[in-house]
Amino acid sequence: MSVKDEIVGIIDQICRPQKLDLSDETKPLVHLGLDSLDYSSVLLALEDRYDVTIGEAEIEQLASLGDLVAFVEKQAAASGANR
Repeated sequence: MSVKDEIVGIIDQICRPQKLDLSDETKPLVHLGLDSLDYSSVLLALEDRYDVTIGEAEIEQLASLGDLVAFVEKQAAASGANR
C-alpha cells in the first residue's frame, strides 16, 4: 500500500461517516470538509503511524493531501538515510 493510500485510509477513518473527495491532492483539506479537530487527529495519527514529529512550522504548510504525502515521504527518506 502506498503512503498516499495509507493517509487516505487514516483520513477516511477519522472522518467517518463522512467521506471526503480526496481526488484533488492539491485542495486544502479544510475546503473538503475536514474541521480543525479532525485535522489535528489526522496529524496525530500520522505521527503515530510513521513515527515522525510534525512541528508547528510544518503544520502551517500541510494543508492538502499532497502536502501530507510529500512530508511523510520526505521524513521516511531522511529517516532511512540516517539508519
